[in-house]
Amino acid sequence: MNTDIDTLAYDHHSQAAKDSAQEAAGNAREAAQQAAYAARDLAQNASHTVKEAAQQATQSARDAAQRGISATKDAAQHAGQAAKDLYQSAATRVEDVYHTAAHRAEDLYKTAAARAEDTLVQSKQYVRENPISVILGAFTIGLALGCMLSLTHHHTQPTLRERFRW
Repeated sequence: MNTDIDTLAYDHHSQAAKDSAQEAAGNAREAAQQAAYAARDLAQNASHTVKEAAQQATQSARDAAQRGISATKDAAQHAGQAAKDLYQSAATRVEDVYHTAAHRAEDLYKTAAARAEDTLVQSKQYVRENPISVILGAFTIGLALGCMLSLTHHHTQPTLRERFRW
């Protein structure tokens, strides 16, 4: 009988630990999603910056064309290189932010998993060290739930005596 109650208490604590682990995993997933959204937003901002640089380069090329053919070629080369440099810089920054966010999400997940594992170990240890307290607690909870359920369930079936009365 004690082993059944110990098993029930152990199952209860195991379920609580599993629930904790699932909640932690959900938090880690949410953090990873937020990091991905932040990386996407940064990529969009970088794209906008590159577009602005290209517009500035085009304007520089127009001004250079008015000053002469050779000046136009030089300005276009410089503007193209500046746009390439800005694009490369933005792409590198976005990649760095993405990797940082991915590492952070992974760290959060590992931390949550470790906490869940610690909770499970602690609950197992508590059940082993305090079996009587766990059994009494489980019994008390079961008794309370039984009382609450019996109050909400109305007896509409006839009693045994009423069933077999001639």
